Amino acid sequence: MKTYYNEETRQYYYEGKSMTRRLPDGSLWSGVPTVERLNEWGYKPYEPQTPEPTEKELREQRMQEIVSELQSMDYLTSKYIDGEDMTEYGDWQAKRKVLREEYRQLESEQNEE
Repeated sequence: MKTYYNEETRQYYYEGKSMTRRLPDGSLWSGVPTVERLNEWGYKPYEPQTPEPTEKELREQRMQEIVSELQSMDYLTSKYIDGEDMTEYGDWQAKRKVLREEYRQLESEQNEE
């Protein structure tokens, strides 16, 4: 079941368990409320807010992606060093060079902070 948050009181959460509540006529009600009853009592579905990632977090994420891409190309580098025919891989060295340059740029931005 979803979590519900009481907008009126801003302090009560409901997570699908039994609850006891005093009704407007003074009587007590106890049980598992329906969604309609929760809405009637001021409860709305609770959606935790996820903050937008900061520039620093995005940069760090991209740096990790670049490291991963470079590591995935290590096999090609080994084949090249061993003198293997690399024509089937196209211009893989240029791609590595672009990735390394992007990483250096991100790293320099990080060091400036």
